[in-house]
Amino acid sequence: MIDVALILVRGPRVDLAAYGTLTALVTGLLVLGLFYRRSGRSDTIGAMATSAGLFIFFTAVMSLFNYLLTPNPNPPIDNWLFQIDTALGYDWPEMLGWAAQHLWFNEMMRFSYASTLPQIALLLVVLSLSSRMDDLHGLMITVVVAGTISVMFWGLFPSAGAKAYHTLPDEVLRAVRPIVDPAYGAEILALLKNGSPFLSPNELRGLIAFPSFHIVLAVTATYYARNVRWLFALYLVINLIVLPAVLVHGGHHLADIPAGIAVFAFAVFCTRLTARRQSLAPVAA
Repeated sequence: MIDVALILVRGPRVDLAAYGTLTALVTGLLVLGLFYRRSGRSDTIGAMATSAGLFIFFTAVMSLFNYLLTPNPNPPIDNWLFQIDTALGYDWPEMLGWAAQHLWFNEMMRFSYASTLPQIALLLVVLSLSSRMDDLHGLMITVVVAGTISVMFWGLFPSAGAKAYHTLPDEVLRAVRPIVDPAYGAEILALLKNGSPFLSPNELRGLIAFPSFHIVLAVTATYYARNVRWLFALYLVINLIVLPAVLVHGGHHLADIPAGIAVFAFAVFCTRLTARRQSLAPVAA
């Protein structure tokens, strides 16, 4: 409802066909999940379909809400973040120069950075099919809480990341091919100033720099995979590489990493608090 209200107030054009297709997909998954659970055919398939539908719905709604927070009158906080970078001896162009000299590791970082959302999707399937419902519910709540906090914080204190304020030599750009490059950083600054005249789920990309939502997803995926040994080991390796990857391929400030970890920790705290209250609630006779 908030998204609809903001669309009516701000008046951007909306890709109704694309959002209609997305709505049909979400509805189909939720109906399928309800059918399997109510019919008793398979609680695991029902949980998988339901959680997949809810996850797609949440990511679509929050990404749209994120864009609807532009234009944003609040000044970017990147100047403060650059001061932290300088104090810690971090320089984004130097980081990209290092990646250009280690191309094999650069490709590993590229894969790891791009894998965070697919990791959550795979984890939903694995937890559902292995009947780890407590972990599945915890994963869903943590993602919702962390995502909401990240978007709301960015709306109040926007940032575009280090990539928006630097240029790179052509040879470095050609070698590294950062997923999020200075050109996209400039697009974020333009969005903060002017907003977007057209909204489509096919066009929306990540805007949040601080806190790093890729870090939030990476740590969340690793944490909730801890009871699936083979998947935990795989996620641990991949997501350790995500740490430098968000700097190289996400164009982040160094402070964005601990900020993402802090958001995850608070979201898990809220998730555990919710579960504890549910366990203490009286059961109806």
